[in-house]
Amino acid sequence: MKSRILTAAALVVFTSCVIAEEVPPVEKVVIDATTERVLLDACAYLRSAERYSVNIDVNYDEVLLDGTTVQYSRDNRVTMVRPDRLRLDVIDDRGARSVYFDGKSVTLYRPDSGLYAVAETSGDLDAMLDLAEAKGISLPLDDLLYSQPCATFGEHLRTGTYAGLHYLDGDWYHHLLLATDAVDEQLWVGLGEEPVIQKVVITYRDAPGAPQYSALMSDWDFTSEIDGSLFTFAPPDGARKVAFRTQQAPQGDTE
Repeated sequence: MKSRILTAAALVVFTSCVIAEEVPPVEKVVIDATTERVLLDACAYLRSAERYSVNIDVNYDEVLLDGTTVQYSRDNRVTMVRPDRLRLDVIDDRGARSVYFDGKSVTLYRPDSGLYAVAETSGDLDAMLDLAEAKGISLPLDDLLYSQPCATFGEHLRTGTYAGLHYLDGDWYHHLLLATDAVDEQLWVGLGEEPVIQKVVITYRDAPGAPQYSALMSDWDFTSEIDGSLFTFAPPDGARKVAFRTQQAPQGDTE
């Protein structure tokens, strides 16, 4: 028995040495002080918001098999009340769609066809967002909707560079250049008392054709009262309930 324990111990030490030699060291995060401050302020501001609404105009690329890049557009309106209310209204080439979360269930409704699907859930927005992902519902910039905005992104951040104050859509913004394990990301963040994220550009640098996803935010509203009925779906006459699709939706899409 004693010899077996010693042999096992030796094997563990040997294996650890081999793993230490074969696995590359974790890459050090390099982020300048200004970028870190601006990013933390923006994420903290969203985290502290009890409610808000915002328009998000999205453009995203699809790279075809022959290498041609096709760009699509989508308009989104997001309304959120913490801890457990969300409404998303979408319109794009595939028509109009709305997502409702009232703290008890998630409903996806297509007014053009009159079809809707319901998934029961309980808990806060974090639980709803996890369920939406499992159901193939892609929400724009959903990392920013979680109770800890930017947490997922922060786990993979590798570099951050402050590019300066740059002009965008009639005003000046902090311009941040960020890189994670898989993507390059640019953020434009507001100055002053409301350091909101105004624009995001994500480049999937390792994907064929390096497609981009860009989102321009406008009409941020953190103060207006929001009618609670906005988050509850009431099926109109003639609407038909269907099951959620089991497969995941394509990247950037909302099933």
